[in-house]
Parts: sequence; C-alpha cells; structure tokens
Amino acid sequence: MENVLVISSNKSASETLSGFIREAFGCEVRTVETAGQAREFFDSQASCGLALIYSPLTDDHGTTLAEYIIENTSANCILIVRAENVEKISGRMGRMGIITIGRPFNKNFLWQTINIIEISMNRSYQLYAETVRLERKIDEIRLIDKAKFMLMQYRHMTEEEAHIFLEQYAMNNRKKKTTSATEIIDRISEQFL
Repeated sequence: MENVLVISSNKSASETLSGFIREAFGCEVRTVETAGQAREFFDSQASCGLALIYSPLTDDHGTTLAEYIIENTSANCILIVRAENVEKISGRMGRMGIITIGRPFNKNFLWQTINIIEISMNRSYQLYAETVRLERKIDEIRLIDKAKFMLMQYRHMTEEEAHIFLEQYAMNNRKKKTTSATEIIDRISEQFL
C-alpha cells in the first residue's frame, strides 16, 4: 500500500495514527481534518489505497464520508468510531465494504486489520493483472482467427493453409503474428471489401 489518507478532526489522534502507519507500513501518509477536505483530496484524482476515518469529524459523523469514499474511489476504508456505536453501524458499513473499528483499540489490532487489507489489495491486483493478460491473449487469438477466416473466405484457403500462410508471412517479415494478422486483414479488406 503506497498512500494512506488519515481523516481526523482530533489532532492528537491524527498524529498518532499517521506516525504508526508510516512506521509500520512504510507508506506515505497524508492527513486532513474534515470530510470536505477529504472529498477535495479524492476529487483531485489523488491516489490512495486506504482512507482511515477517525470519527466524529467536525463536519460529518464519518459514515457519510466512508460511503462516499467506497462509492466514488478505489480506496479501502476503515472507520474508527466509539465502541458503543460499532454494533449500530458495522452491519450497514460492512455490507458496503467498510471496516468498522471501535475505540479504544490497540496498535496490534490496527496493524492486523491494515495488513489484511494490504494482503487483499495485493491479491486483487494480481488477479486484475492476470485478467488483463488473458484479455489481451483472447484479443490476439480473435485477430489471428479473423485473418485466417478472411484468407479462407477471400483467398479460398483451407484452415491449415491459412494457418501456415500466416505463420510464413510473420516469419518472412520478422513480425509478430498479431501484426501480420492486422496487415493481412487490411490488405484483404482493401482488395475485396
């Protein structure tokens, strides 16, 4: 996790949380004091992996801001509230993907919570990267298949002949199969379409 935003109207809590997160996770921590400042931060397209709200804020209880963050950004959110309020709001917050922590709490508990979020974020990123890689591969296969289909349809080749032709074309021109497929599609389109 590279960037964390601590949102707290309590200066002491803000400094303590920021210092702890910076030391424990080695990430950049920014702080703001109000929900309005937090919205401005996110509206400016600032990158943030985790928003930590120390409730209540001077202009918001914290729940509305937490909902805004989850609905409008890719940041994870931890809402720290008084212990007596956890039971009332944790159900609704949990359904939205917001982690609710009651205070007082110890640093070990906070470390474990943030660590779990970081592990989940890393796993999600790996899955996203794999999905992107597979989508590119599928697009390449579609492009190559389209070139083969056009060779079969307009040059009256069999599937095997089209496959060999495409491979030979790529090898002779020292180009990737996808680049060669694009060139073949363009040439056939110019000639026949």
